[in-house]
Amino acid sequence: MENKYLKDFVIALVVILILAFAVNDYYLKKVVSNIPSESKYKEIALSDELLDRIHEIERSIQDRKKFVFTVIKDPLEQNLIVKTRQDLEKQWQERIESIVRLEATIIPEFGDKLASISYQGNTQHYKIGDNFELGKITDIRPGEISYQYNNSNGTLPVTKLPPKPVEIRDQKTQKSREYNW
Repeated sequence: MENKYLKDFVIALVVILILAFAVNDYYLKKVVSNIPSESKYKEIALSDELLDRIHEIERSIQDRKKFVFTVIKDPLEQNLIVKTRQDLEKQWQERIESIVRLEATIIPEFGDKLASISYQGNTQHYKIGDNFELGKITDIRPGEISYQYNNSNGTLPVTKLPPKPVEIRDQKTQKSREYNW
């Protein structure tokens, strides 16, 4: 007796599921039929050709980011006639760093005499007998050093930083007291 009710229950469940799937299918078909085949946004959509060109440009940019230039100057600069303030400041900074400049001489009462020499943006202290960019230091006097390079003697006085060019100086202009009526 129990198997009979179980059979009827399974058959009823299958029929209900088939009806549920049929109703669900009907509503899905109704929703799909409401979608137009031509979109109202087709004017702003990208064509395949344009999309391919965009992808090609993106690949080119990524390739250029990975490329390492082995030249010192910027290849895209093309000797600009008009130089920006930053270009002039960078040029002045490079010129300053290329100078071998004695910044100070340190002559203590006790201990070693030292010379503070700046070159390529670095300042280092040297003693008598040390080698630096221009040769070997032979003597340190107040305000200058003597050095020897290839059996020729020379002196290097303490020098200040050269002044900045007028174009890149920070000028703080005062307000004019003249009124423009």
